[in-house]
Amino acid sequence: MDLIILALIAGFIIYRLYATLGEKTGYKEKKKGTPSNVVDFNKKQPTQKPQSTVETEEIDPAIRPAVQAITKTDPDFSLKSFAEGATIAFEMVLDAYAAGDLQLLKNLLSTDVYKAFKTVIAERNNKGHTLENTLIRVEEVVVERAVIKNNMAQISVRYITEQVPIIKDQDGEIIEGNPNQIDQVIDTWTFERSLKSRDPNWVLISTNA
Repeated sequence: MDLIILALIAGFIIYRLYATLGEKTGYKEKKKGTPSNVVDFNKKQPTQKPQSTVETEEIDPAIRPAVQAITKTDPDFSLKSFAEGATIAFEMVLDAYAAGDLQLLKNLLSTDVYKAFKTVIAERNNKGHTLENTLIRVEEVVVERAVIKNNMAQISVRYITEQVPIIKDQDGEIIEGNPNQIDQVIDTWTFERSLKSRDPNWVLISTNA
């Protein structure tokens, strides 16, 4: 898969941003390398034939019409590759949010969501708090909704993950979370793309826990 890193994201509940990406949120810093602001969710295997009827027949009938419409515009679109790219984006945003990496977040988030993240991170920093979160594993990734509205394609992805979020005060004392407890976190993120645009990138327009 040719995964690039693209522009994403919108809509987080401010107070719950310590726990915004699910019932609780945050994550471990584990991504290395120089990120870009694009995540290509359409990674093509060089040796594979173009995705077509076989993959379409395997998807949920409820989202098949939207996926077919997307594929008609972009023959290289693969729902499986989209889900894989969206999962990478999910992990990157978690890492950047926990680390307070505004530069990376600015590249990954929409303007509105970036502002929300920036506000919460600033509040966290002003209190002298730090967020440490370990993403133990991604249990499940499900594309649960796909629709076309006014030539805008929207795909919602549900992530079920295991995380260990810890918030510490300025003295390094734990004020929230338990390092010996793994929380199951469920998030649903919605990505959007204009079918009229030649740009294959998707923008994350909402997140819901």
